[in-house]
Amino acid sequence: MSDFSALGVALSGLEAQQAGLDTVGQNVANANTPGYLDEQVNLSAVGSVQHLGFDEAAGAMPGAGVQVTSITRLDNTYLQQRSYTEQGTQGMLAAQQSGLQAVQQNFPEPSTNGLSGTLTQFWQSWSTLANNPADIPTRATLVQQASNLAGQLNQTSAALTQQGQQTVQDMSLTVSQVNQYAQQIAALNQQVTGPSAGGKDVNELLDQRDQLVSKLSNDIGVNVSYGSNGTVNIGAGGEQLVSGNNYQQLSLSKSGPPYSLTWSQDQSTYSPNSGSLGGMLDVVNNYIPSYGSQLDQVAQSLMGSVNSLMSRGYDLNNNPGQPFFLGTGAADIQVNPAITANPSLIAAASSPTATGSTATNEDGTIAADVGELPNSQTATLSEPAGGWAAGGSASAWSGATSSTGTEADAAYNQLVTNIGQATSSVGTNYTNQQAVTNNVNAALQSATGVNTDQELTNMVMYQNAYDASAKFISTVNTTLQTLISMVG
Repeated sequence: MSDFSALGVALSGLEAQQAGLDTVGQNVANANTPGYLDEQVNLSAVGSVQHLGFDEAAGAMPGAGVQVTSITRLDNTYLQQRSYTEQGTQGMLAAQQSGLQAVQQNFPEPSTNGLSGTLTQFWQSWSTLANNPADIPTRATLVQQASNLAGQLNQTSAALTQQGQQTVQDMSLTVSQVNQYAQQIAALNQQVTGPSAGGKDVNELLDQRDQLVSKLSNDIGVNVSYGSNGTVNIGAGGEQLVSGNNYQQLSLSKSGPPYSLTWSQDQSTYSPNSGSLGGMLDVVNNYIPSYGSQLDQVAQSLMGSVNSLMSRGYDLNNNPGQPFFLGTGAADIQVNPAITANPSLIAAASSPTATGSTATNEDGTIAADVGELPNSQTATLSEPAGGWAAGGSASAWSGATSSTGTEADAAYNQLVTNIGQATSSVGTNYTNQQAVTNNVNAALQSATGVNTDQELTNMVMYQNAYDASAKFISTVNTTLQTLISMVG
C-alpha cells in the first residue's frame, strides 16, 4: 500500500465513523418520536487493489478501507404483526365498551330517578286509588304518574335510537379515515420502491408507513404481509385493502340495522370482527337493537297487563273499561288520551253499581289487582290484532288475544341485568386486552426502539474509531513529509 492509498483508507474510515456518529445523533434525537425505529450503520471492508511491492498471488494485499453498505432499521416483523393484531382486538373492545357504557347511562339503576322507581310509584298510585276509587284528584294523580312512566319509556327509547344514529355517524367518519390511511399507505409503498430506495430517506418513509398501518389496525383489524421490494400488503376479510401501490375503498351501508361495509371493487359486503369498526358494528347491529327490543317488551308487558285488567272493569259512570295505555312499544306508549282528559274513565271497579242506583261506585277491586301486578314474575297480557294503537275505546277489546308473559318490572330488571353483565364482561376483557397490548408494544419498543444507553456506547465507539482514523492520517502525513524531504 502506498502512502497516498493509505490516505484513502484513512479517509474511508473517517467517513464511515462519521456516518456512524450521524446515525447515533439521529437515533438519540428521535428517542421519543412515536413510530421511530432504531437505525444502525452497516459497514463492510473494501477489497484490495494492486500496489507496487506487494505480491498479490501471495495474498499479501491489504484492503482499500471501509464503506457504508446501508443504514437499516431494527424492525421485528413478528412483534410488529402481534402489535397490529392486539391493537385490532383492543380497538374493537374499546368501541364495545364505549357503546355499552353509553347504553348503561340511559338506565341509571339503582336510582330514584330510574325507570324502576317510576314503575314503583305507578303501581303505588293504583293501590292508593283502590283505597279511594271515587276520588277524582287521586285518579288525576294516577294519570300523571302513568304519563311520567310512558314519557320515561319514550325518552329511553329515543335515547337508544339517537345513540345508534351517533354510532353510525362515528362509523362513517372511521370508514373515511380507513380509506385515507389506505391511500396514504399505497402512496408510501410507491415512494419506497422509487428512486430513493436503498437510501437513508427510505427509513423515514417506512416509519411513516408503519405508523399508518398501526392506526389502521386499530380501526379495522388487518392482516399484513411484506413484499420482496419493501412494500406492505394489507388484507381485511379476504380482500386486499392495499396491494403495493394499489388500494380500494370501503363504504358504509345507508340503512340498517344491520349495517355493513362494502368493498369498492367487487361490491361484496364486509363485517369486520376486529378494530373499532368491528366494535361499533356490534354495538349498532346487536347491542342497541337487542336492548331496544327488550325495552319494547317492558312497554308491551305494561300495556298488555294493565289493559287486560281494564277489560274486566268499569269506570265511575258504570261503563265498561277502556284501554288505559295505547301504543306499540316503548317509543310511542302513552296514556289513553280519553282517560287523560277524563280520569273518571279509569276502570277501577270490578262490577257496576246496581241498576237504578245513584250511589257512587266505591269498588276498587280492579285498581287493587293492578297494584298487585309487580308481585308476580308473570302477568296475563291482552292485545288486539292491530296493537293498542288501533283504538282507545271499549271496542278495542274485540278480537283481543290473551297470553302469559313476563311482568313489566321483571322484564325491566332482566334488561338492566343484561346490560350490566355485558358492560362488566366487555370492561374486564378490555382491561385484560390492554395489558396484553401494552406488553406486546413494550416488547416491540424494546426490540426496535432507541436504547439511549446503547447509543452512548456506540457514540464512544465511533468517536474512538474516528480519532484513530484521524491519527492514522496524521501519521501518514508525517511519513509523506519525511519522504518528500528525503527525495527533495
